[in-house]
Amino acid sequence: MDSSAIEHAQRVAAQVTAEAGGDEWKKHHHMTLTFFLAGARSAHEEEQRARQLDDWREQLLSSLAADAYAEVAELQEQLLGWILAELRQRESALDSLLRAYSPPKPAREPRSLFPMPASEVHGDGAAFYFSDVFDFVTGYLASTIRRPLDGTSATWCPRWWDHPEAGARLASLWLAWEHLRHDPWLGMTTWWIQHADPHLRVLMDPQQGPFAACSPEGHTQTPFEPLPVDPYDPS
Repeated sequence: MDSSAIEHAQRVAAQVTAEAGGDEWKKHHHMTLTFFLAGARSAHEEEQRARQLDDWREQLLSSLAADAYAEVAELQEQLLGWILAELRQRESALDSLLRAYSPPKPAREPRSLFPMPASEVHGDGAAFYFSDVFDFVTGYLASTIRRPLDGTSATWCPRWWDHPEAGARLASLWLAWEHLRHDPWLGMTTWWIQHADPHLRVLMDPQQGPFAACSPEGHTQTPFEPLPVDPYDPS
């Protein structure tokens, strides 16, 4: 069993212990843990596990009422031991636990949507009309572009910034718009025909575009993988 599985089991045990006195016990924890610890082996084992968890909770609530926090910690460790034992016994147990108790999403590190440092984009040139690509998409593009987002002719993802290709293309569209807006005659025509139209065809393609796994209703948690690349060997 790897360390990530153990850490997740520890998180689950801590969460259940913390919430055992509230509504979440009846709504979620009791039934979920009963089925998980029984492992779909038999109805008899499910009954045993349900009684075991009821007894465990009763002891926990008594310890909390008595401010016996050492006993609370021991009970949390006991629950953790049951979870770990099931993880060791059954190969599919980790998947079941992850479905029942989703792991916390890792903190997203700030990343630039530009192919170069943001300082090089801004520089000392003319002031931008839109402060950044997020302002451009929200304040201009999203309100200007109107399409039947039916998943057949076009699609979109509300969390467009979670798609590296989309972020890079939209940042390019923003920078081109900022440059071409200074041409009062052909700037916007050039931007639409040579920049916006080809980029939007790719972005909103419901079959091959970067948003093809998503929908206007929401971002998928399983977006497409990056292109496979082997290390270059000059020999």
